[in-house]
Amino acid sequence: MQAISDTVFQLSSQFDGMFLLEMHDNDLAAISDIFITSHQQLAEESAKYFWLAENGEITELKRRVHLVKPLWGYCGLSEFQEKFQQMENFFSGNPTINEALIRLEEEKPFILEGLELIRQEAIKIQEYLKQ
Repeated sequence: MQAISDTVFQLSSQFDGMFLLEMHDNDLAAISDIFITSHQQLAEESAKYFWLAENGEITELKRRVHLVKPLWGYCGLSEFQEKFQQMENFFSGNPTINEALIRLEEEKPFILEGLELIRQEAIKIQEYLKQ
């Protein structure tokens, strides 16, 4: 017989845990699934940003930043959602190719950090649910 764990899963402090748990009726499996799906979409989109900037596709770059911005909030990472709003605002100003590339290079560590936070939290939830 498996012992029942009396520990309660706590989302990492970077996440708005109350928002996530309320939105998904405390369903950690659903939250993990959202993290996995969102991570995939965010990673795929952000991988296209430099190519778009290098090819002068600033309008498309802005559109793609706008499209994924809500995913950060949906994952409970409002700081990242706000950062993407700032990026969207920047690209709305029609920067030069060089300015766009510089901005993306500056934002790259932040984006990678957010992707890693989502990935790691999904893993932590999955491991917890296996108990």
